[in-house]
Amino acid sequence: MPAITRVTITEFEFAPGDDPGRTLRKFAVDIDSADGLTGSYVALWSAPPLAVLQVKDMAKQLIGRDYRDRERLWDAASRSHAKDDRIGYGALDIALWDLAGKAVGEPVWALLGRCRTRLPAYVSTVGGRKGSGSLGSPAAYADFAEACVARGALAYKFHGLSDGTVRDEIDVLRAVADRVGDRADIMTDPGKRLATYADALRLGRVCDEVGAYWWEDPVRGDSPTSHRMLRERVKTPLLITEFVRSLELRIAIALEGGTDLLRADPELDMGITGVMKTAHAAEALGLDCEVHAGGPAQRHCMASIRNTNYYELGLIDPEFGNPVMPPVYGDGYVEDLTAIDPADGCVEVPDGPGLGVEYDRDWIVGHAVDSVIISG
Repeated sequence: MPAITRVTITEFEFAPGDDPGRTLRKFAVDIDSADGLTGSYVALWSAPPLAVLQVKDMAKQLIGRDYRDRERLWDAASRSHAKDDRIGYGALDIALWDLAGKAVGEPVWALLGRCRTRLPAYVSTVGGRKGSGSLGSPAAYADFAEACVARGALAYKFHGLSDGTVRDEIDVLRAVADRVGDRADIMTDPGKRLATYADALRLGRVCDEVGAYWWEDPVRGDSPTSHRMLRERVKTPLLITEFVRSLELRIAIALEGGTDLLRADPELDMGITGVMKTAHAAEALGLDCEVHAGGPAQRHCMASIRNTNYYELGLIDPEFGNPVMPPVYGDGYVEDLTAIDPADGCVEVPDGPGLGVEYDRDWIVGHAVDSVIISG
């Protein structure tokens, strides 16, 4: 039996490119097996101060288990952490898929079953602040949209001014639509920043006016009732469930008419296994499943999902590129505008065994602040 012998969790810190005075903490997971293989993943988006405690606890359940039993291990983690959000298992599941691919010398997409070889990409911006930084005004957002489309991006989604009002959100939306709406799909993602249903409805009507491709998480909460009312009054497809944990709750919201499109994230939704469960459930309902955020795990998932539309290349800043992405790759893998092929507006899917990426171990060790080894 190819048993799991050791799990190593390494936390590291780095200064993001847009704010050298700020420190971000991320973590890496390595799963070693009795047959001498290692599955690895560096978490890019989930919140380590919250997730790492779960990772450490869930890792204990893996020791001595067959690493091929991903469904059984997923179910055990889901059951044992039923009172938590379960986000800690995401990195472990992704590392298990990396290990499985390396064991047979195949990329993860080959194990899942590939549907596409190229991923149509949209640029997802960082949020700006009024009058400051590279995204401080509607005109600045429009300028960046122009640059992204010129670089080959097929679509552009903005996270609006963090200190802005619904009027500011609308002004940015109109400015972007006026500039590139005839050449690219446009989306807005307030990230639940709008405080009232009335503000959300106001924004939604402008989404219809400019022909937005979708609008995402406009208002507080995840009530199927309020989102169903928005869907009845706004034609633009509504995308929520990024903030909804558990497969069952995401599908329940869809069944109650609370969203047009579903979200799933391998880091937040219990790994590649969790994303594929959501995608297949969405397919059964006749809905699309949009994979949240970018990274190697997301690329393999999207390559293996029919009912999905765009790869999210984010979070991109006009001046700093992808400032919150740790520079952990040692093989040229990137998550910035240079990842887009101008010829077709797509990004590539890694083709090597497992996730198909190599990590810069020297950089990770050099920035490590804590490391825990769990073994039998």
